[in-house]
Amino acid sequence: MWSFCKRILLTVSACFVVTLAMAQPKNNSPYSRFGLGDFLNQNFANLRATPGFAHAYNNGYHLNLENPASLGFLQMAAFDFGMYGRNSNWESATASNKNWSGNMSHMALGFTLNNPVNDLLEREVRNFSWGMSFALVPYSLVGYTVETTGNIENIGNVTSQFVGEGGTNRFMWANGFRYKQFAAGFNLGYVFGKIENRRGVIFDDLNEVQNRLVDDFSINGFTWKFGAQYNIAFNTKDIKKIKILTLGVTADSKSSLNTNSSQFFTRLNPAFPSILATDTLVNTSNVEGKATLPGRIGFGAVLSGASKFKIGAGLDFAKWSKYRNDAKPETFKDTWRASFGGEWIPNYASYNKFWARVRYRIGGFTGTDPRSINGEQLEEYGITFGLGLPITLPRQQVSFINLSVELGKRGANTILQEKYGEFNFSKFFHYDKT
Repeated sequence: MWSFCKRILLTVSACFVVTLAMAQPKNNSPYSRFGLGDFLNQNFANLRATPGFAHAYNNGYHLNLENPASLGFLQMAAFDFGMYGRNSNWESATASNKNWSGNMSHMALGFTLNNPVNDLLEREVRNFSWGMSFALVPYSLVGYTVETTGNIENIGNVTSQFVGEGGTNRFMWANGFRYKQFAAGFNLGYVFGKIENRRGVIFDDLNEVQNRLVDDFSINGFTWKFGAQYNIAFNTKDIKKIKILTLGVTADSKSSLNTNSSQFFTRLNPAFPSILATDTLVNTSNVEGKATLPGRIGFGAVLSGASKFKIGAGLDFAKWSKYRNDAKPETFKDTWRASFGGEWIPNYASYNKFWARVRYRIGGFTGTDPRSINGEQLEEYGITFGLGLPITLPRQQVSFINLSVELGKRGANTILQEKYGEFNFSKFFHYDKT
């Protein structure tokens, strides 16, 4: 047990060092001006390649943050660390812009509280099992620089500048409990972070003052998620033909968070904009408030066939019309999302053919975003594909390098559209407890 703990501690420490060494993401998403920013995908690379799996996926050696009930099926201690890179192409009627962004996508540790190795040695079939996990993931990201120009009668040209940065993270503690083929679980998350928005107005044709507004707020609080899964087996008498249908459901409760905001609104002398404030219009700090994240419910089903293939689909609904934020009041719309995915393994038991043991994955999704532009709610869709590359470590421990690519589009029905390609990498491996 001590050697197991040492390996876990060394792995986690190494990943923390890598995380601290990474630069902050250079993001430029005009959509992130709204709400808490762009919400980041909480799934690992293997499930990003098969988005329809998230609610109903369980595996004895892989983690699934989307449904905590899946931890009840975990058989080994597992660690997963991932990163992502994203290339976005923004287009409007008058301009276009490209940018890269990227950062750590997740860091998670999961383990079972019973020892399946001992169960195997003692030839014991355990009806009840308990799994637990800890994870740190970026939750939302704000990063934008937008400049607009216009003309006002009797004043002349006016330039407005909008700049934002920051975001939130989420630390999660999850538990999953399995009895025979039914599992249920919960996830307690702590959301924390800070977001800053800056706005400036420049009167190009007048030798008069400029306006500058700095508006920032921090946010923190707890979130809850509940999940359940049930496995239904078919053709159990022939192991080569056995199939398992997994049904899954998840529910995020409506969450109340705490906010602390400040505003600094000034009129500046254009000759010395960084030194002399002609007038301070607003100066507030440490204003406490509340924010409400909406509830969400999701359903999914995955059919697995004798370690050969998996196909699945999922459906999600979220009540974003219930979103509230005292520090930054906005109105959003309810959302939905439909997704599907598939995985194929040519021969998982192949001894000398590496590519026969590789997991080949593909999927797709479509849905809506809670934000709107000029009254039009953002729509999104995309396709995904990826690979799960198995790597055998000393003492026959198994590791996977999971790769995924997502090609998508957001805002196709609005004046501002994003076409993007996102690459995800995650390193997964499990330990026995000896």
